[in-house]
Amino acid sequence: MTAPRAVTGALVSTAQGMLPVYMLGGLSVQMGAELGFGARELGIATTIYFAVSALGSTPAGRFVQRVGAYPGIVVTAVLSGAALLGIAGLATTWPLLVAMLVVAGVGNAFAQPAANLLLASEVPLRSQGLFFGIKQAAVPITTLLAGVSVPLIGLTIGWRWAFVIVAAGSAVLPALAPRTARRRRPRPLARDTPVASAAPVDRLPLTVLAAGAMLGAASANSIGVFLVASAVDAGFRDSTAGYLLALGSVLGIVTRVVVGALADRREGAHITRVAAMLVIGSIGFVLLAVAEPPVLFLIGTVIAFVAGWGWNGLFTFSVVRNYPGAAASATGLTQTGLWLGGMIGPLAFGLVASAASFAAAWGLAAVVMLLAAGVCMLGRRMIMQAKAVRAATEAEAT
Repeated sequence: MTAPRAVTGALVSTAQGMLPVYMLGGLSVQMGAELGFGARELGIATTIYFAVSALGSTPAGRFVQRVGAYPGIVVTAVLSGAALLGIAGLATTWPLLVAMLVVAGVGNAFAQPAANLLLASEVPLRSQGLFFGIKQAAVPITTLLAGVSVPLIGLTIGWRWAFVIVAAGSAVLPALAPRTARRRRPRPLARDTPVASAAPVDRLPLTVLAAGAMLGAASANSIGVFLVASAVDAGFRDSTAGYLLALGSVLGIVTRVVVGALADRREGAHITRVAAMLVIGSIGFVLLAVAEPPVLFLIGTVIAFVAGWGWNGLFTFSVVRNYPGAAASATGLTQTGLWLGGMIGPLAFGLVASAASFAAAWGLAAVVMLLAAGVCMLGRRMIMQAKAVRAATEAEAT
């Protein structure tokens, strides 16, 4: 009965945690003109946000595991709301903007474990692929809000009002999540779950897989942060660039939900599908680098959002499916890779775009995404080998 509220709470919590940084990306042209920063400073600010999220994830996860998902969601609402309102009212210089992003990063550190625990506690196992996909759709939802806020708010009444308006989500977030999620434990595995599902975590193969996730996230996170600025640089009007971000976001939302639903119906090869999406996504980045004629930039945006940034939920789901008896430990390791990618990618992209061009930055992102696909496949192969060795050892023991 609480599953719908759990999904809603997890979705809004994840979105609210990410809103400050992606609102910054969507409104970066207007904000940069007023506060005096460019692509390099945008990349640095984004990196600081993700670095704070990464550093805070482990203690935040322990806090949520101890007291429950609901208190973690409340912390997210308070800190995210404070950061959004702080950006709107106090960010008169770039350093003050960064200070508000530090607060937002702490809030985001609580958002992810709280949302994950909420779903694990309230959603049946048979539907978790779909609902984790819905939860991951929160990220493109934030970029959708950022995209439409450019023409509707940023270019009419000002970018500061955009932050005030989206801060309203923080006020209603605690009411959306079920309070029964305070201390409820995650649902146990079904009785027919294979004994092998309780296998230990294969740290080396998962570390390799985390490295692939880091590379993929490094490229993917640049889309939400730099697409608008890149589109304006390529000749699009500010409002059109915002609508491009909104279009890509809608497609990204649909992709994550559909991919999650399909994952519930298919057994195995999930990591292979992640790698395939990364390869296809790299084509979109190449088109963003070319950018001429403008239709190529449009097509590149679609491919980049659908394939290049739509694999995250499937990736996490694949790790859980490979290690259902140690999901927290396994995803904790791979989540580190995703956070590191979020830290490194926008910084590198901003530095390359500032020193060379957006075309060079998108081209580099395409190469990195191809490399990510290869590393993910290597990690999958190592996981399969580790499982085979363990199965052979268990067979000999019996």
